[in-house]
Amino acid sequence: MGLVAVVDATEEYRGQMTALLGAQADMGIVLVSSAQEAFGVLASEKPFVLLLGPSITPEEAVQLAAVAGQGDAPADVIAVTRRASQDTIRTLFRAGVRDVLDQEVPSGDILSAIREAHERVERVRVTLASASECETSNKQPGRVVTVFSTKGGVGKSVTATNLGVALAARNGHRVALVDLDLQFGDVGIMLGLDPDRTIVDAVQAFDRLDQDMLKGCMTSHDSGLDVLLAPSQPEDAEIITTGRIDHVLGLLRSMYDIVVIDTAAALNETVLAALDRSNEVYAVTMMDVASIKNTRISMQKLAQLGYSADLVKLVLNRADSKVWLQLGEVERAVGARVFAKVPSDRVVPRSVNRGVPVVLDAPKSDVAKALASLAEGIARAAEEVKVDVT
Repeated sequence: MGLVAVVDATEEYRGQMTALLGAQADMGIVLVSSAQEAFGVLASEKPFVLLLGPSITPEEAVQLAAVAGQGDAPADVIAVTRRASQDTIRTLFRAGVRDVLDQEVPSGDILSAIREAHERVERVRVTLASASECETSNKQPGRVVTVFSTKGGVGKSVTATNLGVALAARNGHRVALVDLDLQFGDVGIMLGLDPDRTIVDAVQAFDRLDQDMLKGCMTSHDSGLDVLLAPSQPEDAEIITTGRIDHVLGLLRSMYDIVVIDTAAALNETVLAALDRSNEVYAVTMMDVASIKNTRISMQKLAQLGYSADLVKLVLNRADSKVWLQLGEVERAVGARVFAKVPSDRVVPRSVNRGVPVVLDAPKSDVAKALASLAEGIARAAEEVKVDVT
């Protein structure tokens, strides 16, 4: 039985939540009258869920969320607020608060949020316990690589699919590719795969999702790559929450040596969920003013959100385009060094139309060699981690 800690200064609110949760046979309740007292409860009682009532300030919620997510017994934080502004809600989410609800929402919505958090934490704690048991065998979570751009048409999905295939072709690596462009993902088309199973199947089974079930949601490519495809219908993206994405990515890290993520051309909560899990992020841009402008703005925004400059690496696609721009001008405009250059080649659109990645379709081409070299660097980093652990 997992505990739910109800934190609020008013006895009336604590009583309302006690009445709401009293019929939940698998949940215990502990009542807490202040944020300060809640810190002690986190350490001693190790609750599954911290429900923060309206009397708890956003600053206190941020501090509690920072502590709740640590250690081998993490807890989910749900904040109930009085008409919080969008900036406040965003701050709470970025601090690690799992859900933010207005106090005027129906009690059933609060119960549903608590139920979902309770079940998620139960699974997380089971996973952490299993990971602890595996420490003696030096089992290491997989490396996560996200391919990112806020502008469409720059070659983001081409880069992601070719990296996935190139990595899977190496002996000794279990590799997964995830299409997180949830409305208009093209990974399936670029790999010639039918979307019989997609990420929708995984999130619909969220309450019982484990490694075996998630494996059944993957689609196998001839290269040995396992692919979690985007929904076949754009409207299905609405049921895929960031909390569920985070759980799916966590499971994939425990199943594969390397997880490559293709993202939508946006900077939304889904993309941020991927970035939060990433060991490396490849920001793809091209030699045109619009792409460079978008890349500069997105890189600045990531820095403002607290992502390390070392995390994000700039990939210049079609780097040999004759457009009266020089490499140095691109770097100055973006404010970052170019990590890798991928040349233009007409074999790329041909490979996309055929549904065969260019690293397989034309492996001797310069573009295939550049992408394979990028994959080689990712593989070396993954292998170095294994060596360090050993």
